[in-house]
Order: sequence, then structure tokens, then C-alpha cells
Amino acid sequence: MTFLTDLEPDINIERCTHYRYRYSECSRCADQCPHDAILIDDQGVSFKSEQCTGCALCSATCPTSVFQARNLPLAKIAKPDEKTLSIACQPSNLEADIYVPCLGAIDVSILASLCTREIKVTLRGSEYCEACFHAPHGSQRFQAIIDTLNDINFVNKRAQSFLPQIDNRVSNAALDKQRLERRLFFQRLVNKNSKRMAHHIEPIDETPVSAIRYSSDFFPARRRLSEKILKHINQPITDPVTAITWNVAYIEASENGCTGCEACARVCPTGALKVSEDRKISDWMLYFSSAQCVGCGVCEEVCTTDSIKVNYRWQISDQPLNILYVLHQHRCQACGRYFIGLKEGQCPVCADDADNFSAIFG
Repeated sequence: MTFLTDLEPDINIERCTHYRYRYSECSRCADQCPHDAILIDDQGVSFKSEQCTGCALCSATCPTSVFQARNLPLAKIAKPDEKTLSIACQPSNLEADIYVPCLGAIDVSILASLCTREIKVTLRGSEYCEACFHAPHGSQRFQAIIDTLNDINFVNKRAQSFLPQIDNRVSNAALDKQRLERRLFFQRLVNKNSKRMAHHIEPIDETPVSAIRYSSDFFPARRRLSEKILKHINQPITDPVTAITWNVAYIEASENGCTGCEACARVCPTGALKVSEDRKISDWMLYFSSAQCVGCGVCEEVCTTDSIKVNYRWQISDQPLNILYVLHQHRCQACGRYFIGLKEGQCPVCADDADNFSAIFG
């Protein structure tokens, strides 16, 4: 039996969209926190330690895995020793093999993986959700996970019989109410993501270099598992609420023209957006890998020309990389650098140096 008491999660700040792009308006972790324990600024995120109860909902809701909850034993859940496994929420004090701070903090991909491996899972404690101090956020996310699992059409039909059993005494009316509440809650999250990204687009020429912090890519393990399970199921996701639960999305090129500033590729935390320069054909290309996208939306925020669009959906693709934009690049006649422009000549750096020289010396 596993019982952990560590509360405040560890933070890997370089994965946070606010750290990578200081003007990001993402607030998923704060919106999901039932205790108002998360502070967000242009440096990233931090905790109000006196208010954090260790519910781990921030860890569950963050698509880029900024938070590592020490009291959420996902590895033990993903690889149980037996073919049966009981999981209980810590506040319920019910008997179980493994305890979690909140049932809403368990990742849907892990539970789906257990189904495909025909492991019988029993979830305990949801009858206390309404009175829990993590309410309503914990119960809403837990219901989203259960609804998502119930919507899956497993290729192996035996896996359907291994859907997690909920050991509770909640009435059907109460369950219907929870489903309605979770739909409204996640729909507000989808609408908020759309509004924040649309609101941020301003008529400026280029994202300031100081607004972007460089950091290495990180691809969350749970997103890898999601991709594996979804490919096995081979069932397209068109519902934005379900896509957010799985942490998946698809990026498309818009009708507006890309300028090749590369800001989207620089801020992408998972490497889903990549820039390729082919010297042989003198082309600059922006690639997108749907298998690596977590739907954080920071690429759309940073794009000042509204050239890319994030859609919360998923479908299996035969092509690992999709080309969003192809732009012609030239070689600067002054410094030899390659640059993207409508005509040949000097690159923007050399042209700017020439303008500054003329302004100073005439």
C-alpha cells in the first residue's frame, strides 16, 4: 500500500509557457487550483506554500508537465504488480492499494493503458467529491476522465470490459449533474483559451526578442502514452473538451502570410514546431508534428501575424511531419547570412546597420 504526504509539487520552470514567452496568458494551472495557491507572472509560476494542499490538479492539468507532484505515484499506477488494482483518493481514508491526493489527478492515458492490458481497476472515494475541499475542480476533472474513457471504442473489445469500476454510492441524478458541470467547466476552458489567444494578437511587426526565453525541448511522457493509446484505438477526436483531457491538438496554417520570424518554433516547449533550412533548394520550411503537440497554444500567442491556428482535435496521420509554410531564402550580399525576404540584397541586420550608420554620420 502506497501512502505519500508530500504536498507542494516540484516546478520545472523552463517548461512553463510564461517562462518561454513572458506575455503568455495561459492560466490552466491557476484556473484548476481549488485553493488559489498558484501565482503567475512573466517569470513563470510559483506557489503560495501556505495555501497549497497537494491536490496535484495543477500537475494533471498542465499540458507541458511543469509540475511534478511527489504525492502522485503515477509510475506505480501505470505498472501495477497484480492484475487488479484499487485506487482511492487520500481525503476519503478508504482502503486501497494506492492512494492519490485526488482522483481527478490521474491521467486518462494511464487508465486507458490499463484497460488495454486487461487490468481490473477500482476507483474509490468519488462519493465524497461534493463535500471534498478540492471541490468542485477535482470532481469535474474526474468526471471528464471517466466520460472520456466511456466514449472510447477499444479495438480489442475485451478492453471495454476492463473500464475502471467506480466504487461509490452516488445516485444517477448526482452523476448527471456532475457530467453537466464538467461539460460547462471544460467548455469555458476551451472558450477561454480561444479568447486569450485571439485577444493577444496585436498590430506589431515582430515579437520582441526579450519576450522569448530559450530553453531545450521537453516531450512529456504522458503525451507519449496518449499518442500510443490513441493510435491503438484509431478513433479521431473532434470534441475540444475531450482533446484537452487527452492533451492533444492540431496546428494549421492560416490564410495570413508567415514572415519566417521563427518565434513559434522557438517557444514551442515540446518541439512540435521545427524549422528546416534546405540549402540545396534555398527554402525555409516550418514543420509541425502532431504527435508532439500538447495544445498549450503558446505558438499562436507569440505569432504576431496570426499565421497559425491551434485546433483542439486529433486524428491519426501517416505523415510524421506536416509542412505549414515554405518561404524562399536569400544570401546576404554583405555578410553571407541566409535570410527570408521578398527580394535579394542585404539581410535585415546589415540593412539596419547601414541605416544606423547613415543616421549617425550622415
